[in-house]
Amino acid sequence: MADVHLWKAEKNGKNKSSAIWNIIRERGQIVSWTSLVWSSKIILRHRFILWLAFRGKLSTRDRIFAYMDILDANCVLCSGFAESIDHLFGGCFFVKSIWNLFTLAMGIVSLPGSWEDIKVAAQVLSKGSKYHANVFKCGFDAIVYHLWAERNARVFGRVRRNVDHVWSDIVFDCGALIRTWRRIPKSEREWVLCHEWKVNYDEVTSFKCFKAN
Repeated sequence: MADVHLWKAEKNGKNKSSAIWNIIRERGQIVSWTSLVWSSKIILRHRFILWLAFRGKLSTRDRIFAYMDILDANCVLCSGFAESIDHLFGGCFFVKSIWNLFTLAMGIVSLPGSWEDIKVAAQVLSKGSKYHANVFKCGFDAIVYHLWAERNARVFGRVRRNVDHVWSDIVFDCGALIRTWRRIPKSEREWVLCHEWKVNYDEVTSFKCFKAN
């Protein structure tokens, strides 16, 4: 007889779709940054860009230069060094200014200087599901997204904005998402975070905003 698939039911006589999916799917490499990239506390479009950044797949100028001659391979944010993913999210002076604003908003001392070390530190600081960790995830992802957006705007649109304008967009996106969260605890630390991200603390800690009209 020809081979056929037979599904064995659980003890309760039912099959779980999750168990079937785990059997038939191809498993990829397990990475340590999954919870940081694919968290529900992150804006959807930000997740995709961060995923590409963590995998080193963004089309930075050093990667383009490997298969195509381009006139200028320098970073468009600082114009001083060759553009690579390590430089773009770590060593660039423009980017360092954004990271400094982020650490001030989060109340942490500093982040490492290199992109590889920043990724490791971010995975540690974003562990768990507490409010502070969720805000860190949201802000970290937003920074990577908006830095890449600013880079593309300068490459394709000839638009140049300063650090304050980019940071303002980051705060706006994060604040809009944070306002949708529930069960934000009441404490001085949370009040400070809400203040830094332009969120009305009294509104998000009140159940009134969740009642149906």
